[in-house]
Amino acid sequence: MDKLARFRINSPKVIHETIDGETVIVNLDSGNYYSLDKVGADIWTLIGKGIPLHGVIENMTFRYSGQREEIDRVVSQFVDELMQEALIAPLESGGAESGSNPGTEQADVHPNFETPVLRKYSDMQELLLLDPIHEVDDTGWPNVKTTDR
Repeated sequence: MDKLARFRINSPKVIHETIDGETVIVNLDSGNYYSLDKVGADIWTLIGKGIPLHGVIENMTFRYSGQREEIDRVVSQFVDELMQEALIAPLESGGAESGSNPGTEQADVHPNFETPVLRKYSDMQELLLLDPIHEVDDTGWPNVKTTDR
């Protein structure tokens, strides 16, 4: 994967919110929703700022203890997984920020780098894919209109 590549959140198809360190992501096209915490939420935030992949890796290397090669490999795989789920898309040139922006905090002890996990849920797919204006019957949403054949 090109380390100079930048990505963007794939909105308006993808919406997200971070609450108390957990990022919840909804793909409105697929009806799947996702959860990220810790390292995954940090990576998501940097991607949302338009930080290039090499900058995301530098940031993770600065924030967390671990082998640079391992962090590089894991972050690249994680970004690839986000792309495969259509949660992010390549950002055309002229993107948001440049540089790695690792932060200025100087902690004596950095937490250990943990492999980020993209938790995927599909239990609400039917509801999330339901068009509340056009696909309901007279009883209203969330009751799906049945088609008589």
